[in-house]
Amino acid sequence: MRKTHATALLTFGLLGLGLTGCSPIVAQRGNLVEDNRLAQIQTGQTTREQVQYVLGTPTSTGVIDGSTWYYIGRRTEQTAFLDPEVTAERIIRVRFDEGGTVQEIMELNGAAEAAYVEPVARVTPTVGHDLNFFEQLLGNLSKPSRKKKDDKKKKR
Repeated sequence: MRKTHATALLTFGLLGLGLTGCSPIVAQRGNLVEDNRLAQIQTGQTTREQVQYVLGTPTSTGVIDGSTWYYIGRRTEQTAFLDPEVTAERIIRVRFDEGGTVQEIMELNGAAEAAYVEPVARVTPTVGHDLNFFEQLLGNLSKPSRKKKDDKKKKR
């Protein structure tokens, strides 16, 4: 009778541990701006400082003049060993005029507006030659070991 209870308890315990591994791991990267914070930004009225106070520091800024701020955020969930799945993604672009007032607020569709850049398969040449496995393995055998100057002092 006791053995049956112990086996059942052990089985349910292992089953419970197994189920905890199935709970998803949620990870958020960047600044996922909520609608209520975005509604506080008014075109033509809100200043650069107010935008930073309400939305926080931008994820990225425009490369050429810095008058465009981007707020990029993504939330993913990963269950056990499966690949992470994107559950929320948002890109907000805020443009400022010369006076530092909001000129435009736009939500971008990252997947539709992103351009695929194909990586180049070329290799940059370097001086010398590549060492093979045996050259790397046996290369240090012919080099004498260096003795430190302090070795003689330590022996005394």
